[in-house]
Amino acid sequence: MRTAEVFQTFESTWNNCLPERRLAQLAIVKKQIPEEHIELFESMLDAKLSGIQDNPDTTVVLLIHGIQTDGAWQQLVQKSLSELSRTYVHGLGYECVSAAQLASPVRGSPVKKITQDIRDAKTLEPGAKFVVIAHSFGSYILSKVLSSCPDISFEKIILCGCIIPTTFPWAKHTRGMPKRSIINDVGTRDFYPVLATFSSVGYGASGRKGFQSPHIKDRYFDYDHSDFFEAKYNHIEKFWKPFISSGEIIESEWDQQKPKNGLHILMLSHPIVGKSLIALGIFLIAVIVAVLLKLIF
Repeated sequence: MRTAEVFQTFESTWNNCLPERRLAQLAIVKKQIPEEHIELFESMLDAKLSGIQDNPDTTVVLLIHGIQTDGAWQQLVQKSLSELSRTYVHGLGYECVSAAQLASPVRGSPVKKITQDIRDAKTLEPGAKFVVIAHSFGSYILSKVLSSCPDISFEKIILCGCIIPTTFPWAKHTRGMPKRSIINDVGTRDFYPVLATFSSVGYGASGRKGFQSPHIKDRYFDYDHSDFFEAKYNHIEKFWKPFISSGEIIESEWDQQKPKNGLHILMLSHPIVGKSLIALGIFLIAVIVAVLLKLIF
């Protein structure tokens, strides 16, 4: 067993066990660890039990991924933030969500799973400051957690590829948060939030248009849906790390030169107009196909 595998085994056990069962399960796992890695295993346990708890200077960053991005970008964030003092990163996951489930209104399972994970993290680290980064469907999950669990709050929130409706009542659900503590990083080439808006219910195009609200800091980038995690942009290091470490908001140069959304984007991203246009388009196609079939046969 390599060192990296020991680390992955420990983190997987810690993150996937109920708090009251963690120590017992880790004791079982420890028996399977080679002798040369026992010291490493025990040091990781000590860090969890004593290095994080009851320290108000500790920052815990929780990551909520979308349906097509899980471990890859979470590892990038962990690597970037590992240099910050007393900052710990935990990737929160859920069972695979298909495109069909994404489009359907039945999405309670991943919301329930992430809600419990957040509660577990806060129970284990009651004195820590909590930051959350949510991408795509992860942003939708976060909005449901905030709206249904008033006891769950964060010091900072970072959104990207966001599909939360632009009408989400942030003032109501984040009353205890400091000013300029919620950032929405927008990709001006990102079509997924628009697609989510007109193809289903409960979503919005905030990841393409921004919230345009005094409660949220919208930053615009010449990005597609997942370009925030591309190494060539260095987005995590340049824009997220300063915000998490000191609250500094680095402005985007693209804000001043970004193109305006075309009329088709504005119409499709409207929660009523967009769905009406798509329904009309489907109806017209069906009529045309029916006419052609009649002419042929």
